[in-house]
Amino acid sequence: MPATLRIEVSEIDGAQVVTFRDRLLFDDRTVREVADQLGAALPNDGRPIKLVVDFSGVDLISSSLLGKLILLQRRVDGSGGKLRLCELSTTVLSVFKTSNLDRIFGIVRDRRAALAEI
Repeated sequence: MPATLRIEVSEIDGAQVVTFRDRLLFDDRTVREVADQLGAALPNDGRPIKLVVDFSGVDLISSSLLGKLILLQRRVDGSGGKLRLCELSTTVLSVFKTSNLDRIFGIVRDRRAALAEI
């Protein structure tokens, strides 16, 4: 049985922009599918990865997803690229702040600001 499509990817000004189809990124299966689909969507040709992850409509994330995002940040850093997170709800942003991950990730208010920084 194929995995459910969990993300949508578009290209804007040379950057990959990812949005989520789920409001809850919490259970193990969803997080695994999101991580797999994110990894598959990124270029593997040696170019710097320019990635915006848009959390519009996401209400809840798990610590497991945070771990996957840390690995994603490492991959982007390894390519010489940039990763920006945007459109985080108050609840999702508090998860990043509570775990001090707001210091690791570039978190900006909206997609326009994220694209401007990439």
